[in-house]
Amino acid sequence: MASGVEVWCSFEKLVPVEEINPNPRNPNTHPQRQVELLAKNIQHFGWRHPITVSKLSGFIVAGHGRLMAAKQLGLKIVPVDFQDFTDENEELAVLVADNRLAELSTLDLNELEKIAESWKRENFDTLLAGFEPVDLDSLLNPKNDGPKDDGGKHDEELEKGDVTIAMGLYRFTVTQEAFIAWADSIKQEAGFDKASVVKAIRERLSL
Repeated sequence: MASGVEVWCSFEKLVPVEEINPNPRNPNTHPQRQVELLAKNIQHFGWRHPITVSKLSGFIVAGHGRLMAAKQLGLKIVPVDFQDFTDENEELAVLVADNRLAELSTLDLNELEKIAESWKRENFDTLLAGFEPVDLDSLLNPKNDGPKDDGGKHDEELEKGDVTIAMGLYRFTVTQEAFIAWADSIKQEAGFDKASVVKAIRERLSL
């Protein structure tokens, strides 16, 4: 136990929160709502991941959000794993990769929908998984996001050829043909390598 919270992860030492130093060069930001959800997750499930601190600089390498959540919960001590790094570049690479590599993953909305349906049946608190209730409703009822006046022709479930695009709290459904045409237009402008396409999409969305 650490300040009354169960610790399930491996760690080297329980450290007072005031002795843990965030990295001043950390480019990853943590909105207040994310911190609140992290705090709820830690309080319910206990510590499943420690805060990782570099032996080289003494700064956090992974777990800035978890430290913020711990402070919000009023915890006095947290589990910390201390790791070696050869130089600052290596340390910063791990720091950036902690969020960046997760961003590069893709979400299987069909499988997620099955999981979400199970949560709904069992009245599971989806906030523990990072989902606001509105997210779950939008995911399970995508037809509600479309035009209402369809003359009763709207199918009970999405056509297999449709594509669901997830953007934060919002879900958009377009035909597969329209999505491919949109993607192809971006590739024609930006090139066909993934980095260029992602950059072009971010620019179009003003991100």
